[in-house]
Amino acid sequence: MEDLLQGGHVVKERWKVLKKIGGGGFGEIYEGQDLITREQVALKVESARQPKQVLKMEVAVLKKLQGKEHICRFIGCGRNDRFNYVVMQLQGKNLAELRRSQARGAFSLSTTLRIGLQILRSIESIHSVGFLHRDIKPSNFAIGRLPCNNRKIYMLDFGLARQYTTGTGEVRCPRAAAGFRGTVRYASLNAHKNREMGRQDDLWSLFYMLVEFVTGQLPWRKIKDKEQ
Repeated sequence: MEDLLQGGHVVKERWKVLKKIGGGGFGEIYEGQDLITREQVALKVESARQPKQVLKMEVAVLKKLQGKEHICRFIGCGRNDRFNYVVMQLQGKNLAELRRSQARGAFSLSTTLRIGLQILRSIESIHSVGFLHRDIKPSNFAIGRLPCNNRKIYMLDFGLARQYTTGTGEVRCPRAAAGFRGTVRYASLNAHKNREMGRQDDLWSLFYMLVEFVTGQLPWRKIKDKEQ
């Protein structure tokens, strides 16, 4: 399938695409340059034709979280007849890449604890605005790419987020069957049982991440089948 954007393409006469840096089930991520401020940015793009649109949720949650620590700066968003896009602060390597680049494929205990505390704070931030993340995993956290923020962890990817509170701040009533959301390896038992997820499920995923960070693997890492 052809990429939605090519190098050199300029989005909305402002953001010039430099190169593709990632892609998943729901879209593509590009490194770009803001032609006004000259800073490097990240552009997340999804096809306007794909049935499951997630960027709308991404933008809504990212905007709600602006000003909180461990959250990328929102720069802009928009859509045309081909694709929807959001532009945000560009970060460095994600924690999955960083762990794999370590000598024994694991972090030290002290590094794991320092990272874990920052991730916990970012989870607390998203919960405080009434949303669950529902896809807490190492590749959804990255370190800053500049000398001023390269020891800081940033939470990425709010496409699977869900509001767990009502307009008055009460916890919403659970649905009878919620359907699986997330990534099998880091999913809680609740998620595997297709139950409605709550704040604790984001924390279970953090716990599994920390185990993997310090030991280099999870006992079920080779099992691809969700049923097992």
